[in-house]
Amino acid sequence: MADYRVLNPHGDVVATKGIESADDAHAWFIDQKADNSELGWRLEVDHDGDWAFVDDTEGS
Repeated sequence: MADYRVLNPHGDVVATKGIESADDAHAWFIDQKADNSELGWRLEVDHDGDWAFVDDTEGS
């Protein structure tokens, strides 16, 4: 299980949750920013104490 957090466009953490899979984390992220009215929302994952942006480009 990994810890994920959602940041709003202003950089404020609005939610944090431990989630089993990246797919589940993405679904949770979409639910957290349901109004979808602003650009700049982001999902980060905790990598051994360092928060990192979740990249969905699969290396491309």
